[in-house]
This record gives sequence, C-alpha cells and structure tokens, in this order.
Amino acid sequence: MTDHSPAPKPVGDDRVWASQWYRVRPETFEYFELFFESDRLAAVFGDESFQSLLLRRDGREREAREIGEQVADAPAEKLLRGERSFAIEAESLTRIQLVSGSLLVKPKLVVETKEETHEFYHHSRSHDVAPLVKLLTPLYADADVEVSHSERGMLL
Repeated sequence: MTDHSPAPKPVGDDRVWASQWYRVRPETFEYFELFFESDRLAAVFGDESFQSLLLRRDGREREAREIGEQVADAPAEKLLRGERSFAIEAESLTRIQLVSGSLLVKPKLVVETKEETHEFYHHSRSHDVAPLVKLLTPLYADADVEVSHSERGMLL
C-alpha cells in the first residue's frame, strides 16, 4: 500500500509533530494534531466527525492537519487555546506505545499516564509509525517514559 500521510517531523529542537491521529468516542471521531515536547504532550483538537455513515464527513484529517500547520511553531501556551485541546504533562506519562497498522487494522498510538490511558488511531492503515518511535525515544530519554513499537501481522 502507498501511504500519502505526512511523516512525523521535528519542530524546533524540543517538539515533534505527529499529524492526522484521531480518537474514538461513543458517537464521534475526534481528530487531533499531536505535539510531543520533552515536558508534555499537547493534543490540539482539529475536527470531529460522526460515526454514523449518514452523518460522516470526508476530509476531516486534512482540516486537522491545516490547524496543525497553523500552530506548529506557536509557543506552548498557544497550542491549547481550543477548549477541546488538552495536555498531558511528561511527569504523569508512563508509556507511549505505537502499534503498526495492517491491511485490516489502523496504526494505534497508546499514551499511558499514571491516571488514564489515551488511544489514538491514524487515518491511514499504511502509515509507518517507526519514524515517530525514532523521534520520541530521544525526546523522552531523560524522563521515565517507555517508548515502544509493536508490529502486527499482515492482516491483523
């Protein structure tokens, strides 16, 4: 499969931008642009789409990416201006796990904290998560955060 989704990229010396990730809620998909920094993870709300096929809207991941492009270089305090954006402080992070996608399953990003777990999925099944692992490992080397990568089989 060919993947046209953007690769994660460093923004400055202390920020990594991962684009086009979403989380599943009971009735909606919430799209976020994720900015990993040595002291926190900022999840910038980009857009939302309903799970119902009748109400679902295409292009939401592109709209979220446009928001990410607008705030990529913004100071940390400006990243979270939207009321649905949120931050996870690095001292509460315990684990970041990336699971590769397959023909049937989308790539998964699991962010574990001392209190809760956040699960994000990438919109493209063929998105390569290995570059994000390579960027996050040194970013959190001084923190007590485990960064791991799991491969899936060809189908599952």
